[in-house]
Formats: sequence, structure tokens, C-alpha cells
Amino acid sequence: MNLLAQAVNPQASDIVWRLQTHWNWAPWITALFAAAVIAGVVACYRYEMSPAGSGYRGVLGLLRLTTIVLLLLMLSEAVFSGSRNGKPRLGVVLDRSASMDRVDVADKEGEKRSRLDAAEALLTEDDGRLLRQLQRTYEVELTSVDAATTPVGVGADAILAALDKEPKEEATTITDNSATRLGDAITGLLDSSVAAPLQGVVVLSDGQVTAGRSLADSAESARRAGAPLYLVGFGDEQAPPEARLADLVADETAFVDDLVTFQATLGARGLAGKQVRVDLLREGANQPVASQTIAFDEQTNSAPVRLIDRPTEPGEARYTLRATLVEEGNETPPSELTHRLVVRDDQVRVLIAAGYPNYEFRYLKQLLERDETIRVSHHLQEADPEYAEADLTALPRMPIRLDDLAEYDTLVLIDLDPTLLPRSLWDAMGRFVSERGGGVVLVAGPRSLPGAYRSRQAFAALAPTVIGEAGFGGFNDRAGYRLTPTALGVQSAAMELGDTPAASERVWRSLPSLYWRADTGPPKPAAQVLASHPTARLDNGQPAPLIVSHYYGAGRVLMHATDSTYRWRRRVGDVFFARYWIQTIRSLARNKRTEATSGIELMASKRRYEPNEPVRLKLRDQRPEGAPSESASVVLQAAGRADRTIELAPGGGAGRFETVLRDLPPGKYRALLAQAGAEPVATEFEVAAPLGEDAHPEMNRTALEAAAERSRGVFLTHAESDRLTGAIPPGRPTALESLPPYELWNRWPLLAGITACLTAEWILRKRRAML
Repeated sequence: MNLLAQAVNPQASDIVWRLQTHWNWAPWITALFAAAVIAGVVACYRYEMSPAGSGYRGVLGLLRLTTIVLLLLMLSEAVFSGSRNGKPRLGVVLDRSASMDRVDVADKEGEKRSRLDAAEALLTEDDGRLLRQLQRTYEVELTSVDAATTPVGVGADAILAALDKEPKEEATTITDNSATRLGDAITGLLDSSVAAPLQGVVVLSDGQVTAGRSLADSAESARRAGAPLYLVGFGDEQAPPEARLADLVADETAFVDDLVTFQATLGARGLAGKQVRVDLLREGANQPVASQTIAFDEQTNSAPVRLIDRPTEPGEARYTLRATLVEEGNETPPSELTHRLVVRDDQVRVLIAAGYPNYEFRYLKQLLERDETIRVSHHLQEADPEYAEADLTALPRMPIRLDDLAEYDTLVLIDLDPTLLPRSLWDAMGRFVSERGGGVVLVAGPRSLPGAYRSRQAFAALAPTVIGEAGFGGFNDRAGYRLTPTALGVQSAAMELGDTPAASERVWRSLPSLYWRADTGPPKPAAQVLASHPTARLDNGQPAPLIVSHYYGAGRVLMHATDSTYRWRRRVGDVFFARYWIQTIRSLARNKRTEATSGIELMASKRRYEPNEPVRLKLRDQRPEGAPSESASVVLQAAGRADRTIELAPGGGAGRFETVLRDLPPGKYRALLAQAGAEPVATEFEVAAPLGEDAHPEMNRTALEAAAERSRGVFLTHAESDRLTGAIPPGRPTALESLPPYELWNRWPLLAGITACLTAEWILRKRRAML
């Protein structure tokens, strides 16, 4: 049985005492027992035959009742237990992640401001009226959350002082707002070991949780703890229109006056009926070097971007692709991607080798000899011995060793006779492409290439088509045909024959017809078909390939199924013939490595990594001279960060090293292997920034409402925030500290009281001669 007895002024003392006994009677039994005792004592003294008056007997009955009460108190082992009560806690969680910086909340005057400014104004306006109202029955504490949870202050005055002071310290405070751990912040408040329990949590956020526990999980924890969530949502419920660039692909090296293609994907959201302009900006240029405008409709949410530039100065050029919404009063920030390009100014070294002096060989040799940016040599298998002495660019013998081939950047091989070449040439040719990064053009002809090479395994590996299925000879077409560039071919800068894609398409349609093609076999799975026959088909139904390319190690191999591109000179001279061949030769030469870096390969497993994804770097040192290194290290460079030296661990055999980098911050990185007296070997990769804060910029009303319902709380929008104080019930006083118990039954005053009552009753009864 518990009896509550509170101090006279509990608001001042906050002390509550409770009388506890070991009897566990029901209230009605207690009342019945007390009534019976009182009735029995009254009856005994009322009907007792005695000269004592009624007042005298009343005093005796009171003494008897007091004695019974004191005896029952002793038998019940009564104890006083006390506690100190105080205000319960009310947590306030303020979301300060990057998504709260969006300016889409209207104030009372209709002006737009950021979500964070609106949330802080809700706490600070009218001298913190909201906080001071809540403080009447709650102990209010503010916590801020982004990628981390930070206590701000306890009590209205401390919170207002902290919020007022933070803008002044903004320049010296570094915070990570790239994530929102809202669920972790709420759960941390619920689990905190503070004397006063939490009776509710006010959450000021847009509801986008990008890391840690979900809002639904924290709402379930709040429900079990009996602490409802009072959520105020900030921001538009509809995502704003947005255009985002991604997946930039471009060459890393080029020559002066080369066409360099920049390809990317433009994603759109809410842009139906609107246009987006994508500009290609080169550092140092006042105007965009190329632009493309893309219109979106209801069915289109992404589009390819292809921009071309022709760098005219050697050195390192930095480019930026920028997508901007074409709209009056547009305030949407542009989307940007950057790229680094190394522009070379040296001559391209080309070797032309042909089995016989056909027209393709003659016109191509004359073209390259006239081009000052190209240094050409040639070898003709059917030439007389005196021919090499008469022509300054002629070679008496075909280079067959790797070191001899490495003197060139690009090799053009036109219908060579394999019986006049050693088999070791194709092994050296494969290493020239795969290790040295050289480029090779294989031009088919009616005599030998490719049918006569079906038994040459090294050649079959080098070629971009399945040579084992190639036929001998070729096909004559009296009606003629025109090469048809494929979708990949249209995107290739080497096949850009006009100043614009539309002009280039018109040029390809107007080129003179060709009348012969070789059976080169089907393209390999990883090969790229750049041009195909308009009507001829392979056995699998695919168009017959005419220009096919593939990467072979560090370099690239291109195959022509025809030796008649010289016909493009008809009536226009070298206009299109020269443009195609010069662009093709120069593009194949871009990956050529110097002798100092040949045999050394540093690579990342991917060019782009997701946030928190491990980055694997591999180094292969298989230079023919000397023993491979026993250790290796690279320098990791990133803009705005200090260089780091990374040691690579041996792995996978002699001359092979690797390492795994974890937890790299978002950004673009360059891993550099520096060698004394040699050109450095480098690889670049990018760690993407988390998309969580930008992926869903709208207020997540669904999650906020579900969390409020689950925790038995309330959800309000910013426009309804004036109802917040009415939605939060007054705080219930709660026990903060237990006081030492006070035992009543085992005290001498209790026994003395019983003895005194019995003695007094006995004396009074004797004085009136009562039994």
C-alpha cells in the first residue's frame, strides 16, 4: 500500500515523499478495515457503563485509535522514500547538411531564403519565443547534425548565444555537411545517459537522410522510449528542374591542331519543354570553344553530349564542360565537369609499308610527305634495290625488331606479303602496340591481307577482326557503295570530315563510291566498328565492317577492309582524303610512349570510383634491360591537398606491385611514378562525391509524416510552424534523484508513542474507576 505525501511547496523544493508499506491491500479493504476499527472503538466507549462523561470517553477512544494506528504502522514496516523532481528533457535537432543550403523557403515577406536560415529563424525570432515557451515545462537542448552530431547548448539563453555566435566563427570552423545522419542524431539523444528522461524530440529538417540509421528506425526507437517526434519540414515538396553532366570521356593527350572530342551524358529532371546549353570552356579562353544546345521533352531524361576543340598551343590545357539551363531568370547552379589534356608539338613519325605500289600507297605517301607535322618513312616490298637510294624517305629493308619499330608512332601496313616477312615481326609488332602504345593501320588488299595471314597467330591477335574466319580475295561491286559511319564512327574525331556533325554527315553521303572490299571476318567482341557496308551482311546478319578498331594493350589497331579511300580525292583533291588520314594517324599516335617509360605501366583498376569504394593501383615494370625493381612507390596528387607518397607491395610476380587506397575524399587524383632522368609515368582517376545530398533536393514529406505517425508525434510544414508549441504537450515532472529512505516502523518515537497512549489511557480509566 502506497500513500503519497508531497511537501508544502513542491514547485520550490521539487521534493516528493512517498510512504511505502509491505501491506498490499486493495483500497476498498483498507477503507473497510479502518471503518470497522473506528466503529468498534466508538461502540466500546459509547455503550460502556461509566460515570465518565462523553467527552472523557471520547479522549479515551482517541487514545485507543492512536494506539491501534501506531501498532499497525509498526507491523507494516512503513518507510518514507523521497525523490527530487525536475523538468523533463526536450531535444531539438537542427539539420545543417548541404541540402539545407537550398534557397527555396519563403519568409513572411515572400522573400526566398535557405532552409537552414528558416530553421534557425524559427528558433531565434522574437528573442527565442519558441524556446522560452518550451522552457517553461522542459529542459530544452539543441543538437546540430550533418555528417556528425554536435551538441550546441542547453537552455534558451545558451542556445540563442550559440546560434548568434556561429556566423562569426564560420571562417575558422570546418564542418562536413556532405551527409545527413538524422537518424543517428535522434537515436543518440534517446540513448544518452542523462538523469532526466527524454519526453520528445523536435526535428527541423528537410527529411533527406543520406547516411547512418534511417528516419523510420529512429522513429521506432522514439516510440519504444515514449518520446514522440515533432517534425517541421523545410523546402519545396517538388524537386527543382536540374541538368547534370556525367561520364566525361576524352583523350588525355593530343597533338597541336588535332581534333579532340569531349563526350558526356547530360541527365535532366523536370526540364520537359526546356533547353540546356552545354559549353566547352578552355582555360585562358574568353569564350566557349564549342557549344551544344539540347531540348528535352516528356519522354527524354538524358541526352549525349559531344563537343570538339582543336588546341593550337602545346602544353597542358584544362577544359570545363558546363551545362546551363536556358531560361529567363534562371537561378539553378550549372553542372560542371573538368578534364586535363596534354598537347604535344612534336612531329608524328609514320612508317608506311606496302606490298606493291597501289594507288592507296602512292597518294598516302605523297600526302604525308607534304605535311610538315609528319615525318614519314616508307618501305615497298616490290621495289628495286636502287629505289631506296633514289627516294630519301624509302627504307631498303622493313624494320622487324622492336627497337626499330619503336622509332615510329604509327605504322600503316598496306597489303603486305607475309611470305617476305619473318614471323618474328608480328611478335615485335604486338609489343610495339601493347607495351609502347604505338598505333597500327592494317589496310586490306586483293593479294594478301588479311586472308594470307590466317595461320599467323601473332597477327590474328593483333587484328581487330577474327582473321581465322576471313576469306581470300574480296568482293567487287560494279554499282559501287559508300562507307556508312556507325554511331560510334560519328562520335570519332578522326572521322569528322566537316566543321559540324551535320556537315560531316553530308560529306560522308557525298563521297565518291568505292568498288571493292575485302572479307576481313567478323569484328572481335571488344572491337568498335566505325564504318560498315550499306547493304552487305555477315553470316550473323550484322552489316559487313569496313573500318574496325580495337585497343591492344596500351595502343590501338585500325583495319580498313578497302584500299580505295584514294577515290575520295576525285574532283576535290586532298580535302577529305587528307583530313581523314591525318586525323586517323595522329589519333593513333597519341598513346605512344617514350623509350624510358616503355615496359612500365601504372594503372588504376577504374577511371571513376564511387564514394568509399577502394581504389586499386597496379604497377608493372617489365623493361627488358636490367632486373626488375624490388620495391616501388608512387606520389598521389590532388588539387588542394598535400602530396602523399604511397608504398606499393609486391604482388603477382617479378616487377609487379599493387596497393589498395581506402577512404579517399571526393576529387580528381593523379598517381605519379617518378624516375630519375626519365619521363614520369602517371595514371589519373576520380573519386565521385556522394550524390545523397543532391540526389533528392525536395523535402521528403513522406518520410517525415511516417516518422511522426510511427512515434505518435506531429508533422508540420514550415508554413504551419506557428502551431508547434500547441502540438507539444506540457512536460511532466520527472524524478531526477532518489533521496535516502526513512524507516518509520523501527524508530523509538513510534514505540514511545504506543507506550504513552496505552499508559495515558490506563491512568485515565483508573481515575474514573473504569475497568
